Amino acid sequence: MDSSLIEYFLRVAELGSINKAATDLRLSQPALSRHIVSLEHQVRARLFTRTRGGVKLTEAGMLLLERSRPILRQLAKLVEDVGDCAAGQLSIGVAPSWQHMFTSTYVSTLLEKFPSVSLRVHEGASHELREVMHAGMLDLAIVPFEGSPPRGYVYTPLVREPLVLVSGKGRQLTPEHPVSLSRLENLKLALPGRPNVIRGQIENAMERRGLEFKTLFEIDAMSLSIELARQGICDTVAPCCAVNGNTRWKDDVEWSPIQGMYMTWALCENAARSHSSAVQEGLRLVHHVLDAILSETKWVGAERLWKSAQATASNSRDMA
Repeated sequence: MDSSLIEYFLRVAELGSINKAATDLRLSQPALSRHIVSLEHQVRARLFTRTRGGVKLTEAGMLLLERSRPILRQLAKLVEDVGDCAAGQLSIGVAPSWQHMFTSTYVSTLLEKFPSVSLRVHEGASHELREVMHAGMLDLAIVPFEGSPPRGYVYTPLVREPLVLVSGKGRQLTPEHPVSLSRLENLKLALPGRPNVIRGQIENAMERRGLEFKTLFEIDAMSLSIELARQGICDTVAPCCAVNGNTRWKDDVEWSPIQGMYMTWALCENAARSHSSAVQEGLRLVHHVLDAILSETKWVGAERLWKSAQATASNSRDMA
């Protein structure tokens, strides 16, 4: 049996729709339907029934779903053991603030090391990435840690970093000297609208301490907020990685960590795709690139979190 047929089956089962799976797999809907019919002929059972909203697994389909994942994991491990390089599709979502510090290095390294991997990068705000994850369209995603991951994903805490106040030149802000939260009172703040992790943290923390929280305007584009801060139109709050070492604003903005305010980032892994060699290599590369970045201590105030969580995440994937 061609293992790619099992891959196609798993994607349809995960998304509950042949049309959505065909789009994600970059196949035509008729071609994917033919693959599913071919698999049904080989296993001599119907795997899906059609519903108004898509397709639903039959009892035989549920059995195949349960039994096929560990088999594909073993096959992927076998391929790796005999020295074959990773191949297949990898879809990863990353926040825009990670572009300079992480994403550009990650993409270039992956393309160099694993040229057979078909890579798709989604860059978007955390709520946008979560929506794409809920649709099952991402294999990996780096997002703010928010309680529990979407269904079918495994969370691994990665990095905790400071939130920083970003202003134009002449405000006496430096990375070496954190400022208190009270410094934000009466500033002309430009922050994202709700729901947003940074907005929620700043607003709630100021209210708890009896500080007046005001925004000049709401803006859901971090790079534009920082650009407007550079022009002296507003002040903003961003994750440290958005400005730390970014040559675009190196000589034109000032920033300082805000005391007691942090952003924790987590890696979400799609458990249904953990058997893929491309996803496995992509996951390992996330850790490798972050380890290299943090070992150089160029990410101010960043603390690595994933080493203590790796065993837990591995166990969770095995149980998925």
